Amino acid sequence: MGSLLTVRLARRMVTSNGRRRQWQLFLAGMIGGTTIWSTHFVAMLAYNPGYPHGYEPVLTLLSLAVAFSGVLASLAILAYWRSAINLIAGGFLLGLSIAAMHYMGMLAYKLPGELVWDASILRASILFGGIFSALAFHRVKHPTTKYCWIGGGILMFLAINAVHFIGMTAFEIELSPLVEVPEQILPDTTLGIMVFGVTTILFFVGFVGMSIETNVEKEALARVDHIASHDQLTGLPNRVMLTRKADGFSKALAEDPTYRLAVVSIDLRKFKEINDLRGNRAGDAVLIQIARRLLLSCDSGEVVARTGGDEFVVVKPGLRRLDEVRAFCDRLLAQIAEPIMFHESPIAVSVAIGVASSLEDGTEFPGLLQKADLAMHRAKATPGFDCIFYNSEIDRQNRDRLVLLNDLRHAASRGELELYYQLQNDVCTGAGVGFEALLRWNHPDRGRISPSEFIPLAEESGLIRDLGLWVMKTACREAARWDRPLGIAVNVSPQQLAQPSFVEQLSDILIETALAPERLEIEITEASIIDDQDHALKIMHRIRKMGVRIAMDDFGTGFSSLAMLQAFPFDKIKIDQGFIRDVHLFSERAAIVRATLLLGNALKIPVLAEGVEVANELSFLRRERCQFVQGFFFGKPMPVEEARALACDASEAKVS
Repeated sequence: MGSLLTVRLARRMVTSNGRRRQWQLFLAGMIGGTTIWSTHFVAMLAYNPGYPHGYEPVLTLLSLAVAFSGVLASLAILAYWRSAINLIAGGFLLGLSIAAMHYMGMLAYKLPGELVWDASILRASILFGGIFSALAFHRVKHPTTKYCWIGGGILMFLAINAVHFIGMTAFEIELSPLVEVPEQILPDTTLGIMVFGVTTILFFVGFVGMSIETNVEKEALARVDHIASHDQLTGLPNRVMLTRKADGFSKALAEDPTYRLAVVSIDLRKFKEINDLRGNRAGDAVLIQIARRLLLSCDSGEVVARTGGDEFVVVKPGLRRLDEVRAFCDRLLAQIAEPIMFHESPIAVSVAIGVASSLEDGTEFPGLLQKADLAMHRAKATPGFDCIFYNSEIDRQNRDRLVLLNDLRHAASRGELELYYQLQNDVCTGAGVGFEALLRWNHPDRGRISPSEFIPLAEESGLIRDLGLWVMKTACREAARWDRPLGIAVNVSPQQLAQPSFVEQLSDILIETALAPERLEIEITEASIIDDQDHALKIMHRIRKMGVRIAMDDFGTGFSSLAMLQAFPFDKIKIDQGFIRDVHLFSERAAIVRATLLLGNALKIPVLAEGVEVANELSFLRRERCQFVQGFFFGKPMPVEEARALACDASEAKVS
């Protein structure tokens, strides 16, 4: 029993670290030392030489200390010595410790005579003890199955008994009338009581310690598993736990034709705006409250999980009809319609819900989860629809979307992409000062596809990084061919700006195309920098150091545009066309444009107004001293041939 406990603790010790390893080392040393010591003296109680005998108490107790210290030292080598020979060194040290305890115990053995030793048998006992101990340590350190510790315990048992019983054959007793047995010795009865008492106490301490350590380990593993399978903010199961439960749902659907369930996918609308306006703490408070409301809306046996930043999934098993799911969604929407209070201020929240059920949409749980997600995204993209049940039309549109994405992936290599160029003009003179490059896709079957259709698709799939790189190279290569040094503006997506290699790619393009850096202007939106402002600021400083200019696009549509202008090194402000349209007719828009122009003048940042389409809009901007304009009033985006002809014309094009 002692050998098995010692090896079991030693096995756990070599896979632990820190204080836990030290505690296991101490327990293993104490139990192992007690095992060796008690085995020796219990066996000695069975040995009757036929003469008066006893045990010297000091050496008897000292042999216990030797056993404990030796086992502790050998296990420490196994735990902390990283050399390849630690098994041999630790094993033979354990064998020596067993032998040291045995022969010190024999020194404590007193009878009317002397013990005469056979050196060869004595050495053999030590050798066998070391070999069996080294083999035991090998099972501890390099197990091949989870039961190898049992083999290690048996080998340690053999090591202890080899030393003891081979050692017991290594001596003969020579009686002598000159040797007297001292009076201050322990008789067999007293020794038996002492051995059993000490062994019981130490084993009890060892058992209790091991039990506590095992329970602590189980609790720690349970906590780790809970952390891995639950969302730390809301306490709900996460995607990992949902995946685990998915196997059970799939099995139930496959084995029981009458089993029915529905999957409800839920996403918060405009959750990013809540974080931007109120801060992350407000966003966390919203998520916690939504989780509580979901739990209140669910019945026993239903699973609620948080599967993403603002996404939740509810699994409702045991359905009989879809009306039950509709009632749940109605109840949930009614609860969510109630504002969430944060610091005594209400936050209005709305959700998009997608539903798929095994009643109509298949009997494979992963497929139901995917279909519910598709329905949720449709609800999110469709104003006025809070809840949508999956149908074949959604599936068809999703397949079309995947086909379109695949076509977009190969559009550049097939020559289907081209750039159009929209002129940017000086407000006072009407002279062209540059172009903005705009991406167009000429699909071989569908014709011209709107950027509003394929750009979001590229952003969702991550393809926008490759498309953005193609646009940058093509625009810079074209601008480098112009006779007039007009500027060229290129939009950069948030994903491009977040790339670690973006600045290096930009530098390579400028070197390859031989375009002067000051002629290039990259346009970025607030979304490009709001998520990781420190990283964005470093990138922007590196870009400006190259000589490239940076414009803030769609100014006024974000939530912290003013703060962005103060914190980031912009060279131009582009007012969103939504504020320019009919600016001469709406006083609110006029006030926003005037404030932006005053701000740009105060910060010494030029301002460009987008979307100028009529003369009255241009006249207003002239009166307010806006520097640059861009829009259909000066012409629609033009193909490369027209832009090249204009940029290579010696005379400047003007619009009065």
